[in-house]
Amino acid sequence: MRLTRISLFALICFFILSCKKKDKDPTPQPTPIVTACTPTIVNVTGDIATPTVWKECFVYVVGPTAISISSTLTIEPGAIIKVKGSAGDNAILVSNSGMINAIGTADKPIIFTSYSDDSHGGDSNGDGTTTTPARYDWGGLIMNSNTCLFKYCNFMYGGKGPQAGTGQPTLEFSYFYGTIDHCTFAYCGGEESYAGYGVVDARYCENPNFVITNSTFYGCIKPLFLSPHNSVDASNEFHNPNNLTEKNQLNGIFMTSTSNEATTDVAWLESEVPFVLTGSSALGDGRKLILGENVIIKVALLPSRGYNWISIKEGSSVIQGHDLSGVYFTSYLDDVHGGDTNGDGTVTTPSKGDWYGVLDNSATISTNNHCYNWPSILYATYP
Repeated sequence: MRLTRISLFALICFFILSCKKKDKDPTPQPTPIVTACTPTIVNVTGDIATPTVWKECFVYVVGPTAISISSTLTIEPGAIIKVKGSAGDNAILVSNSGMINAIGTADKPIIFTSYSDDSHGGDSNGDGTTTTPARYDWGGLIMNSNTCLFKYCNFMYGGKGPQAGTGQPTLEFSYFYGTIDHCTFAYCGGEESYAGYGVVDARYCENPNFVITNSTFYGCIKPLFLSPHNSVDASNEFHNPNNLTEKNQLNGIFMTSTSNEATTDVAWLESEVPFVLTGSSALGDGRKLILGENVIIKVALLPSRGYNWISIKEGSSVIQGHDLSGVYFTSYLDDVHGGDTNGDGTVTTPSKGDWYGVLDNSATISTNNHCYNWPSILYATYP
């Protein structure tokens, strides 16, 4: 019996060894991880007046004074830009002849952040853990050019204003247009008042070529301030993708008032946050304001309670989708529809007369002071 067990064991070992010799497809070994490069710090203290390229594995430190760009600055995937707080409100100013072409990738985004941010590019200020990044650590970028493109860029801890306690945009397109796509804005400023700056601010850009798509805002004060002439699709997010409860203090798309009528059709399709009108808005002859389902428009109390309106011209312009499911026109103080957009908890509540109403500017409606009586209109003076 003992000999039989030994023989059986030897036979099994022989069979296993024979199989291993014939195995032509062994399990592949994992590819060794390539260690990331150690970033080289480049101090940027002068203006950019000739074509310049900022590359991956470099940390470009802007400051202590702001810089101006009057030529083309190309920023490649993986580049990191850190700004010293002493650079003030206008950290980077692009002149009319200048251009920023910042195109990152999903795997290698371009980073704009605080000089105190050690998690991107290492401890650039060399102080260990003495300083940590926070909102308002640096100012922002101001575009005075129609040729700027930001794609797969992350903007963090910006929004510092010129005086203590004030804010400014982290990315401002003054009267100019540009393209923002697949960018993230986290822990940036903006201002707490409904008329104050947004993190991305293009309120005076009435050009329909201004585009912001597939971008994310969280941990900010006021994320987005645009002209009512700008279309906004439903591709942007207003929360942390990794924490759905982390949003923005004034979580809305703010629209400033304008004396000019929109000259093209405008589509407002975002439904995660409301559109907030900080003043009256009007459509031009034959133009459409196109709304999607669940779009909410709130009207702020400017210049005083009851005097803001949305005006259209009966028969020649129209708000398309005003009767869709979930669409409302309401007060800025209305937390039931679109959430606590003014960020004050339960301190304020809406009431009838908070704003004027949706006005027929051609005065073909004889009742309600020429205002529509749609059931989707809430807390207006008329109806």
